[in-house]
Parts: sequence; structure tokens; C-alpha cells
Amino acid sequence: MGIDTSVINAVQQANTNQTTTSEQQGAQDFAQVLAEKLGTTTTAQNATKTLSVVQGDTVSELAEKYGSSTAAIVQANQLQNPDLILVGQQLMVPLKQTGSAGTTAITKTTAVNDATTPATSTAQAAAAYTTNATTTTTAAESSNEAQARAYIVQHESGGDYSARNGKYIGKYQLDQSYLKGDFSAANQEKVANEYVASRYGSWEKAMQHWKANNWY
Repeated sequence: MGIDTSVINAVQQANTNQTTTSEQQGAQDFAQVLAEKLGTTTTAQNATKTLSVVQGDTVSELAEKYGSSTAAIVQANQLQNPDLILVGQQLMVPLKQTGSAGTTAITKTTAVNDATTPATSTAQAAAAYTTNATTTTTAAESSNEAQARAYIVQHESGGDYSARNGKYIGKYQLDQSYLKGDFSAANQEKVANEYVASRYGSWEKAMQHWKANNWY
């Protein structure tokens, strides 16, 4: 009995169609995964903005301008003193990420920001650095004033709020009688500003006095 070749041809064609369909589906799946990966990479690369500090810039103003936070900028740049940034200094500003409808939210970012940072991380960053919430330094303080303040701090205590030298206490080595028993960082900042304003009128003049007399 002969074999009907039309049946064999039909079976071969069906197998060929099935193989082609599987290959097409695999290619589509690969393209989708690749697109998702490329989208994630692009979002992550855009998570941080690098800029050059200009006259009058402050960390708090930059955070507000770019929708970031002081703590995020401090941590991204490992700033020892957020009150001291210099003209021409390069800073990385973490940006908040927002997703469009139908887009999977990305939770892994390249820098710390308020949208994705756990509360504990933000608290740790705030405890490690003096932010605008715990200092009376005004956002409008000029870079010259900030540099003068930093000069005095560096020569008095190196920035240590707990430094002691006899009756002189903290970051600014203030007479403990001025602090009235409150040695907190916020009170040290407040009293130091009041002391310099009343005695010298500015941090720049206080620095000039320090250079001439080794005290202020």
C-alpha cells in the first residue's frame, strides 16, 4: 500500500510553522526584556545631576531647586560640612524619580533621595551632619562668610561639637557660660551666630581678628 505524500507534506509544513512561531515568540520576549533593561539603565543614569557651584549657592537651595534634599546631597558628595561649599566645586544632586502610567516603578537608585530612602537612612544622615533643620545659618549666607566660618571652626575644633578645652565648649569653642548649659549642636550654632554678629558684625571680620590674634 502506498503512502499518501500529501499527508507527509502537511505534517512537515505544520512542524515548520510551529517552529517559526516559537522563534518569533522568543524574539519578541527577548526584545521586551531588552527594552525593560535599557529603560532601567536610562532611568538610573538620570537619577543624579552633576553641577558646578556658583556664587550664592547653598546646599539647601540646590536641594529645593532640583527636588532633592539636603541629606541626600550631603551623603552623595560625602560633605563633612554642608554649610561649606566652594565656588566651582562639582556637586552631585540626587533627583527624585517619577514613573508614568503603565511603567514599573524603579526602587533601586544610584543615590539617596527622599522618594526611595528608608526613614532610618535619612535619620542616620541627619544625625551625622548638621542640616538646615538644626542650624541657624541662613540660606543667604555668602560663600565668603561660609569660608570665614569654616576657617574659624577648623582652627578652633575641627568641627567637633563635643570638643572641650577648659571652659570652652564645642564646635566654636564658646565660653560655656554663653551656652547656659545647653550644649546641643543647634544651640551652639545659634549662640555662635549671635556672638559673632554682636562682637564683629560678620564672620569675615571675626576671621580677620582670629588671624591677627589667634582667637576670636
